[in-house]
Amino acid sequence: MIKKNDRVLLIGEKNYLLRAGDMFDSQYGRIDLKKVIGKKYGIKIKTSSGKEFVVIEPTLTDTIYKFKRGPQVVATKDSAAILSVTGCSPGWTVVDAGTGSGFLSIFLANYLKPGKIYTYEIRKDFHEIARKNIKQSGLKNIVIKNKDISKGINEKNVDMVTLDLEEPEKVVKHAFNSLKTGGWLVIYSMHIEQIQRAYKEIKKYNFTEPKILENMQVEWQMQGKNRTFTRPKTHLGHTGFLTFVRKLGS
Repeated sequence: MIKKNDRVLLIGEKNYLLRAGDMFDSQYGRIDLKKVIGKKYGIKIKTSSGKEFVVIEPTLTDTIYKFKRGPQVVATKDSAAILSVTGCSPGWTVVDAGTGSGFLSIFLANYLKPGKIYTYEIRKDFHEIARKNIKQSGLKNIVIKNKDISKGINEKNVDMVTLDLEEPEKVVKHAFNSLKTGGWLVIYSMHIEQIQRAYKEIKKYNFTEPKILENMQVEWQMQGKNRTFTRPKTHLGHTGFLTFVRKLGS
């Protein structure tokens, strides 16, 4: 049942993420979302001009890009690659740094619940943005810390450590000591030089040989009278490199 202020996704010729109870002016006319309160998801609603939309319950991926951004975020395609390669599962304990706007922490926490994310962010302004985004997500399994992870990691025997830092090599030792045997270290890097520096540090510890991925994404669309003509719609190229290693023992 839809309650007042619940997020709702309107799907039609254009999609809108709104809140139940709002009045919204669109290019298709005014939408009165007081009409959806007390109704079930899946109902249809018409604008003042007669345009019809289906009202559905949004998922996290529908809402995450509406959150406030500070620094560059880890794209969902890269977050999904982390899940795919590591096999991250519900119940895992994960340490994440730096939090930035909190997108990666929120994405992972939604998947691994009831497991927990402990996320470190040194900058107070980014910490505040992430804290608000985490609160807005409604997730209760994220612990955010305004701390410098290069000074050490408090959590031990964790399943995974993810790093999105300018100098990830400064945290490799701490990550190794925090991980359980078989646990994953994942480093997100914008530039190849960051990987090179991290690799030198990784080789000092009992990790597997690194697996390095660059993840591309192309969306295709159908066009023409009979939808027989296809062509690329968007191309999401380089966002960052992902480096994966596993701890083999102390």
